[in-house]
Amino acid sequence: MKTGVSLHHTHLVTNDIDRVCRFYGDNFDAKVVFDDTIDGDRNVFMKIGDGRIHLFESRNAPPTDRNSFHHLGLLVEDLIDTLSHLQRNGVAVTEITDVPGGRFAMASAPDNVLLELFEVEEGESRRYFVG
Repeated sequence: MKTGVSLHHTHLVTNDIDRVCRFYGDNFDAKVVFDDTIDGDRNVFMKIGDGRIHLFESRNAPPTDRNSFHHLGLLVEDLIDTLSHLQRNGVAVTEITDVPGGRFAMASAPDNVLLELFEVEEGESRRYFVG
């Protein structure tokens, strides 16, 4: 069993991030803890109790006959070790992408579920993702 991994967030795609933030804030007391650009697109992290939602604003709205679920985010302690473990088990993973404050890779789970595996560096940005 792999240790040092925890379910961190559900990632949703929206074409109106402010409307979604208001909905979760007004109805579930969600708090925005991160609102910035990642890879050129607006991204917002909201905390709801101990859980998190990561919103990605896309110019291409999700089709109306489908929900906006994109992936599950898994916070890992050692990204390289985790990816090696997955690859040894035959899981397809992407290359690592460096972003401010950390890095991530994507992996495929059964039933076409996309997983984001990410680690966060020590520093100011860590408080948005850990704790």
